[in-house]
Amino acid sequence: MLKNRKVKGFTLVELLVVVVIIGILAAIALPNFIGAQTKAKTSAVRGNMRTTQIASESYATDSGGVYATTIGLAQPYYPGGGNSLAGTAGNYPMNPVSGAVAAPGTGGPATSAAIATLRSTAPASSGTKGHHTYDQADSGNSYSVTGTDPNGIQVSGTAGKTLVLSNQ
Repeated sequence: MLKNRKVKGFTLVELLVVVVIIGILAAIALPNFIGAQTKAKTSAVRGNMRTTQIASESYATDSGGVYATTIGLAQPYYPGGGNSLAGTAGNYPMNPVSGAVAAPGTGGPATSAAIATLRSTAPASSGTKGHHTYDQADSGNSYSVTGTDPNGIQVSGTAGKTLVLSNQ
């Protein structure tokens, strides 16, 4: 009358093995994904620093070789700007950590001795994670661009040194 039916399905042990394997794979992959996000944000900071450098160099090209004394003077050379001294203001890059769109911080005018020190030492922290700064020296003859990654560690120049550009 009643036929013996064999119930097909997974046993509890098989399900537990699959859950453990998924857990192990997640434990291995999660740190890699977190590290990839940090690397992407650090690359964005470096890109922002490069954008600042290009804006400053473009300003210098149009102003007889003198760099901007504040980064605000070079704002027309940022993306979306008028690309001339009197052009419309461009868009400052976004901080990849905070998401805020703001002008790169500036340490203000510095002396040539300060820029020489920046050339040979690791830069001081700009104080804001993912932020980059622009420092000018010698009445527009030199400038430096520094930045920090999502952990507040400096990213600039070569081997942790400050990127300094000069027409001297």
